Amino acid sequence: MSHSTAVWPSVRSPIGAAVATAVVATVVLLTAIATYLRLTDAVITTGRSLSYPVIWIVTSLTAAVWIGLTVRGRPRRWRGVAIGGGYTLVIAWLTGLLGATTGGFPLRVHAAPPGWGPIILYDSGLVRLSIVPFKLIAYLALGYVIYALVAAHRGSIRAAALGVVSCVSCTGPLLVAIVGAIGGTQATTAVATAGYDIATAALVATFGLLVAVVARQQPTG
Repeated sequence: MSHSTAVWPSVRSPIGAAVATAVVATVVLLTAIATYLRLTDAVITTGRSLSYPVIWIVTSLTAAVWIGLTVRGRPRRWRGVAIGGGYTLVIAWLTGLLGATTGGFPLRVHAAPPGWGPIILYDSGLVRLSIVPFKLIAYLALGYVIYALVAAHRGSIRAAALGVVSCVSCTGPLLVAIVGAIGGTQATTAVATAGYDIATAALVATFGLLVAVVARQQPTG
């Protein structure tokens, strides 16, 4: 019993819950993607594009679960809500999930491989939403981590600041709009892939840094 517990941490512990989250999220996403490809005639031009949602979602949820359970105490809860929520809105705006209205149009839902889709488009006449699920999940997870760190005790605020400064994942895909306007279709495709490669690496690095900083702040012994 003790041996199996050492090999597979209890899901009641932060690391056990994080591992369980990673496993469940990976299985669900891979199963959903395989089912989607089998039941549709979707053509995937870049194979690794299917990996982006899996990496973003699994990394984000796993890190958010571990940090949320590891960083205890929320004496500055409302400050955390304000900063974490504001940060999420800024990231959503910079990446195009949230934007200025273009005149208003009804809700539209477009099918796409799981993680990329379903893509939700809506313009209320006040704000415009362009929801890509894996981006939304990642930025909500990052916002939650910032909330937890800002709301917690002592040095966690420094870890939150690290997350705000180091998360350049929102800037990579923006290269697509700039360079894509200059090159042709092949150039646009190449830049889009490179942009998401950069964005994915930046996102993983950001959550990795946050986890490392939080781990160092925990008491030893």
